[in-house]
Amino acid sequence: MKSNATLRKDTHLLVIGGARGLGFELARAASEQGVRVTVTGRDAHAAEARAAELGPSARGLGCDLLDAGSLGRLFADLDVVDHLVLTAIERDNNTVADFRADAAARMMLIKTVGYANAVAHALPKLDPDGSVVMFGGLSMWRPSPGSTTMSMANSAILGLVNSLAVEIAPVRVNAITPGSVAGTAAIDNADPVLAEFFEAQRQRTPAKRLPSPDDIVAAVLFLLTCRGVTGENLVVDAGAHLL
Repeated sequence: MKSNATLRKDTHLLVIGGARGLGFELARAASEQGVRVTVTGRDAHAAEARAAELGPSARGLGCDLLDAGSLGRLFADLDVVDHLVLTAIERDNNTVADFRADAAARMMLIKTVGYANAVAHALPKLDPDGSVVMFGGLSMWRPSPGSTTMSMANSAILGLVNSLAVEIAPVRVNAITPGSVAGTAAIDNADPVLAEFFEAQRQRTPAKRLPSPDDIVAAVLFLLTCRGVTGENLVVDAGAHLL
């Protein structure tokens, strides 16, 4: 995809969770701008294979946000990181009526302690003029069926962003809150109950459309390149939260 927000050619972008989904689409867009990209996944071989799709300037490495040793090995293998994007997620379909605490705890740890621990390990390598972007989600305001744990975790992202934007300045720290994104696995493979929920979201948007992966990528590139923005949460939901 093309974006008006352009990263410097000498930039190193690290996308944790970038071996699939929106993280991979971001990595692809950055690679097309000539940027050096590292994508990670829990399966190192899968991450390497996805990186190979992006060309010789991309690299794929293993990383498990629940394993401090894994994070240590990842950053020991990297030089300066200009921008860190955290997209890693383990989806959890959970309700209070049938609450699975173990699954909820694992998912919460990934998006809270895991994200914070990744920034802690990255800090010695982060360029002071660089930035961190964390993915949240609209479920913190508009819960979907089974989103109990997701709603909690996405709410926590905003508190983490506020704290880090002050603590690790001048490195900029922002969040992006995508709405339901058309053309992603979460939408395309939704069960009938969730599919009805997503369609209701589409109908609620002023333009009767959901954001696309290209919309999310363009928004992240804006956060990475606009040096006047930090401590912010950019909502990209085609206006669904307004109505």
